[in-house]
Amino acid sequence: MSLHRRALLTGALSAAAAGLLSGCGGKDLDDLLAQAATVPRKPTRLTWWVSEIPARRGAVVADLIIRAFERRHPHIRVSKINALSTSDGNRSAIATQLAGGSPQPDVYLGDTTWPAQFGHSALALPVETLLPGDFWDAYPAALRSSSTYRGRVYAVPFFTDSTYLFYRKDLLAKHGLRVPGSWEELLDTSRTVQRAGDTEAGFLWQAAVTESLTANVTEFLADAGATVLDERGGAALGGPAAERAFSLMAEFTARGVTPRTVATYQESNAQDAFVNGRGLFLRNWSYAWVNASTPALSRVAGKVGTALRPGFEGTGRSGISCAGGWSNFINPSSRALGAAMAFARFCAGEEVQRLLAREAGVIPAMTSVLDGREARATGDPTVLRAPDLRLVARPVQTPYYPQVSKAMYTPANAVVRGDLSPAAGVRAAREGLRTALEGKAL
Repeated sequence: MSLHRRALLTGALSAAAAGLLSGCGGKDLDDLLAQAATVPRKPTRLTWWVSEIPARRGAVVADLIIRAFERRHPHIRVSKINALSTSDGNRSAIATQLAGGSPQPDVYLGDTTWPAQFGHSALALPVETLLPGDFWDAYPAALRSSSTYRGRVYAVPFFTDSTYLFYRKDLLAKHGLRVPGSWEELLDTSRTVQRAGDTEAGFLWQAAVTESLTANVTEFLADAGATVLDERGGAALGGPAAERAFSLMAEFTARGVTPRTVATYQESNAQDAFVNGRGLFLRNWSYAWVNASTPALSRVAGKVGTALRPGFEGTGRSGISCAGGWSNFINPSSRALGAAMAFARFCAGEEVQRLLAREAGVIPAMTSVLDGREARATGDPTVLRAPDLRLVARPVQTPYYPQVSKAMYTPANAVVRGDLSPAAGVRAAREGLRTALEGKAL
């Protein structure tokens, strides 16, 4: 299975914010932090809201983690609450539950795009004072950035997810072609193989009107050297670099390299087309490697290679990926705050991070583990090449990220479909961003 990224259903969070008092549901924040800083020594029960974690060898990864934690903390028993498999479903469900002051779950697994929204609405405990001063040295800088809102950290890292270019190495070899180093080369390579009748689509990606497209747009903009927000959080999108990124998206469909149905594709749609042999290149998250290379799941198993994403010619920028993944959040209404924080810290620690490298089809968040023997033993190129990525954060440092995301993906989708020119798409996105950042967008 895959952990897909979707647009946030904002109603639950709006209701949550309206229903909460300042200081985490009206409770004294200092008292909550004091409770969270103390690991209980008496019998304690803990609940963990967790989606299914992709596995390499069939094990239930969450159960392995729970058993390892209970061996270290024999007084604490952990029970799972099976969360939904989509980010939007999880976000809506957990926000509604926490807004009512429910003490469960004590810990919940959430997308790396959530911290600003959940912190702003007092649905997550700020944990920066509960972490050592050098804690973030072990994790990517982009992960710390996405976990922080107004100087406070609301998420403890668990695993990351990054994007790669997957390709048909057999078709490139047949035509004597190399893996493209630029988007311009990818366009030409795709047309060469398509004209020979060896592939239906050249490049498969995600351009539906969802947050999936926001991630793609963020990457294309970074490829071109454009930014979405300025240092103060205002709209910065515009100029030739942004238009270059939007022009590329239009060119994919205009030249027939990408099917026009890409305007309806999310991650699973693009992946399904690729593993069924209908594409030469695929941009997708790292989990797609396991699915594309497993014979029971893929018609092209054994014929797939993995590379870092290309960049634009003449920029010197390539290998860019959105910083994705999932982190653990602490419920401020938990009655087992000390146990909850201990569990979140354990999931971020080396023992679990090495376990993830062995057993899970995800990328461990701890950078040192990526150079370890467990990571090397997987043979998974998405894990082995993770240190080479240049991670960029989506514009998530705002409680209005759902509206910001919509302001980006709506005009971008119109550009892909040919209904807006690239220049008009950039202008529409910039105006939409300004409205969204003022909290005026739906």
